[in-house]
Amino acid sequence: MGRPNLKKKVIEEAAIELFATKGLARTVIRDIAQAAQVTEGALYRHYKSKDELAWSLFQREIDRFTVPFSELLLQPGSASQLLEAAVQFIYDYYQQQPIHFTFILLTQHGFPDASLRQQTNPNDIIIRFISQLLDQPNDQHAVLMAALVMGLVMQPVVMHGNGRLTTHPVDCVAEVTAAVCRVLNITDLLQSEGDEPC
Repeated sequence: MGRPNLKKKVIEEAAIELFATKGLARTVIRDIAQAAQVTEGALYRHYKSKDELAWSLFQREIDRFTVPFSELLLQPGSASQLLEAAVQFIYDYYQQQPIHFTFILLTQHGFPDASLRQQTNPNDIIIRFISQLLDQPNDQHAVLMAALVMGLVMQPVVMHGNGRLTTHPVDCVAEVTAAVCRVLNITDLLQSEGDEPC
């Protein structure tokens, strides 16, 4: 009973790494089977297609990220404290699970016909949070602000991943938080050494 589950886990981890490093479109079933050291038939016993495998893994990994992230945003605290905790969570997740985080980041645009539930869609979570901060529910300004915030937070991860940013984003939490607070015009900015360059 244990071996099929173990084999499935090996397949899934191999697929996540390939999707994260090679890309969804350029990864084929043969690549995954070779990386997992299984036959293509063994892979098809668990999943009907590469797309089914990728979407299943994406939903699982998104849930693992967004459930605790959503809970964090509901905690008591000032706007800047919540923003700092959110940035810290994202960068810690990236530091601890870089391949899984990259998989989530790079694969999200690879499913044109699929949609995530609003409760677990990172974009919707951020938009709702920013709307509440700005007290502008369902307002396009809040959507624009959420897009700017996501760019500020995610681009250091992208640039670190491609080697352009040599400092790990986890060491830039305070600086990124301060930038986000300035964009959102949050007045309770953290007055700490965090305003210094990372």
